[in-house]
Amino acid sequence: MPKILTDLFIVPCFDESKVNVTFTVPNGCTAVQWAVEEEGKAVTSGKLIVQAGKKTEFEAAVPDFKPWNIDTPFLYTLKLNLMVDGGPVELVERFGMRKIHATRDAIYVNNHPFYARGFIRGREAHDHPNLLNLPLEEYYAKNIRYAKKYGFNLIRFHSRVPSEECFEMADKLGIFIHIEIRNYFGKYQKERSMMNDAGELINAEQWQEVIFRLRNHPSLMVYCMGNEIRHPGTNPQVASIAKLTKKLDPTRLFIDTCAHGEFDRDYVDIDVQHMSYYYPFGSNYDMFENTYNWFIYGSAKGATLTSESRHHGSAGKITRALAPKRPVLAHEICHYVAMRDVESLSKKFDELGVEQPWWLPELKALIREKGLEADYPEMIKASRFFQFLSWKLGIEAARRSRLLSGFHFLQLSDTERYENSNGLLDCFDDPTGISDQEFQKFNSDTVLLADLPQRTFFEKQKIDIPVLVSHYSPTISGDADLKYRLMNKETGQLIIEGKLDAVNLDKCGTYEIAGVHIQLPESNKSQSLSLELELIAQDCSYVVENSWNLWMYPNRPEDLPVSPCTISLEDVKLSLRYPQLKSTGSLNKPERLLIVNRFSKEVLTHLSKGGDVLMLYRVPVTRDRKVRAPKERRYLPTTWDRFKGVIWDRGTNCGAFVRKNDVLRNFPHEGYADLQFHGLIDDCDKVALDDFPVKLDPIIQGVDKAARDRFDVYTYQLSELEPDRAMRKFGYLFELKVGKGRLLLSGFNFTGLNRSVPETCAMFESLVKYVNSDAFDPVAEISPKALDDYLLEKGADPIRPERKMTQFWQLNEAPLESDAYWKAAEEYIHEKELDKDVIADFTSDKVSD
Repeated sequence: MPKILTDLFIVPCFDESKVNVTFTVPNGCTAVQWAVEEEGKAVTSGKLIVQAGKKTEFEAAVPDFKPWNIDTPFLYTLKLNLMVDGGPVELVERFGMRKIHATRDAIYVNNHPFYARGFIRGREAHDHPNLLNLPLEEYYAKNIRYAKKYGFNLIRFHSRVPSEECFEMADKLGIFIHIEIRNYFGKYQKERSMMNDAGELINAEQWQEVIFRLRNHPSLMVYCMGNEIRHPGTNPQVASIAKLTKKLDPTRLFIDTCAHGEFDRDYVDIDVQHMSYYYPFGSNYDMFENTYNWFIYGSAKGATLTSESRHHGSAGKITRALAPKRPVLAHEICHYVAMRDVESLSKKFDELGVEQPWWLPELKALIREKGLEADYPEMIKASRFFQFLSWKLGIEAARRSRLLSGFHFLQLSDTERYENSNGLLDCFDDPTGISDQEFQKFNSDTVLLADLPQRTFFEKQKIDIPVLVSHYSPTISGDADLKYRLMNKETGQLIIEGKLDAVNLDKCGTYEIAGVHIQLPESNKSQSLSLELELIAQDCSYVVENSWNLWMYPNRPEDLPVSPCTISLEDVKLSLRYPQLKSTGSLNKPERLLIVNRFSKEVLTHLSKGGDVLMLYRVPVTRDRKVRAPKERRYLPTTWDRFKGVIWDRGTNCGAFVRKNDVLRNFPHEGYADLQFHGLIDDCDKVALDDFPVKLDPIIQGVDKAARDRFDVYTYQLSELEPDRAMRKFGYLFELKVGKGRLLLSGFNFTGLNRSVPETCAMFESLVKYVNSDAFDPVAEISPKALDDYLLEKGADPIRPERKMTQFWQLNEAPLESDAYWKAAEEYIHEKELDKDVIADFTSDKVSD
């Protein structure tokens, strides 16, 4: 539209079936003819006698209109013919008939409840340039089409206002847009202070220009000032901008900041809150049901949120219950990373004639340096399997939450700027092999949800499963039949099924619709199961479906074969579940089978004499970050692991893959780490094998991240990719011939044996049966002396702590890093650089072959 009308505002009055049009009459203009057209045909028209320099207004009835929404983005055309200085000037503007508003509990589009399934782009770390040099309309259209295919309905432009071409495509294809006028400065602290050289959060004139330019686009949903602005609720500039925004455009939603805002601000229409960096399973399964992270940002009204007291040696604390005052969206969820397919991506860049990003040849060199060429294809598959699992857990947890009205997903497409891959699409907006049908099972308007905080069970155990629906579809209503099936995934055998007639879906929102109660069968064999749910419309107009993996194990501890063994374990009490496993002999004179949790001279001597060792490796120094511990005399390097995906650059777990081996005959799996490994991996000692003296292919190999810790680059000026801290070869389970003896070592967490955790018991029983079988025949071998020399060398080396971001991931104690955390993490790194602790003196003698 020519700039002759800079303040044209077309307001669809959805409930009155009309539009209201206002603008300031330009100089020299004396008359205006207008028409509202539908697909080239006039719906209504009229004439105006106007006065230059004055604001004029008219209404146009649009009877029986076609609404603009995500599924049917119908556009009308407003034509204005102005007589200016004696000559005609024609202006054309597209618009849609739609209404956006919010109540205390929900967002509404066209008076129908709306669940925001947003994804993030905009800032360089979360976006990519137009690498294919497409016309801008097609560049944005391609991204939007795939976004909708994967079930998204909103784009949050992080610290950006996109171009006109983006809005035109969003209007045409049907997706909402959230804009942020405050640009990202490239440094976190400057971004959060959000002050320009004039001392402003944002420039009011620039903000007004943006609103005038964009407010007629039906796809525009949210005005936001910027990302993670600190203490906006007490900043008078924020209140001023909020007032200005509502004056210029009261038809959209306004929010001051994505995350870090006080919970009780009263000038925003919606809120976006950081719900935590926890992982939505295990102890934090309900992470989206809690407001504990909101305490960090305080109260805009000065309310006391917590009060602590002490009296005669007792301590107490009282905390205020924080309830949402408006619809809340979860900030930046699911940014779990996977490995890049570097060969395919490199070839793609070359074929398209696009310069390769700096990290691509670096990653290829790192893979070669680590000797992972043969493993890397499986590493990609394992990391993508774990990434998809994490996405499903995260989005389903958000959909179960009664607190949330949506989320911002990080992110749809990979960036070309960094080595992380956390998108469904690559940096050319092409799919990476993720099924849109599977993704939409948990990311569409209406989603079936099984409330399953536990996934592993014993035979004959009763399972009670609340079934919820997160239902926001404008086309799904009436009665549907709910069906469930429990299947054996390996055989396809039906275990049990059932049906509930006439579940009514006229109500929108998230609510429980049924409970499924299953008595598992008796079984002497471990089974991989699939729980399948379907909602089938009684008129056959729709089907909603979803499924979840479960595992069932025999609960027969008395059947574990008993053979003479010597047991020396800390933290694990085998006698609680297996009273028949009695320790005989001693470390100096052990039975043939020795079950221990650390290396010692006695263990290595036993191996050198042809003995067997089942090592459930668990040593205090692995958790030194939490509780300081002496170093091991004979130390096998480990890192403290968690069952949660790497969150951008926090963590070391990008999944795991399983090599064929009889040891897991009684522990069903699909070749990759799924939730049946949760109790085994969380809080375990993951073994680092990069410089192990002999080539070793673990039975279960963990996948490390390729990403750098951002502080290493920006704060400590270390290299972007550090070989000793990225893409390490991890082992959860491996076997090794040591001289005449045999060693089966696992770093899994077996403390669950004390509580009879099903997967822990099943894994332990599998290991015991294996070491007592003829199948126990390791291929890799090492001499006792070489192993001892390696362990002693590692024991003498200083502890190498994980970097600051990963320490937070390991501790798993807080929803978000605090200033006190950053200080403690840096102090710990410096402490370990200088640390020369006394070595734990289990024995000082070396072992000879």
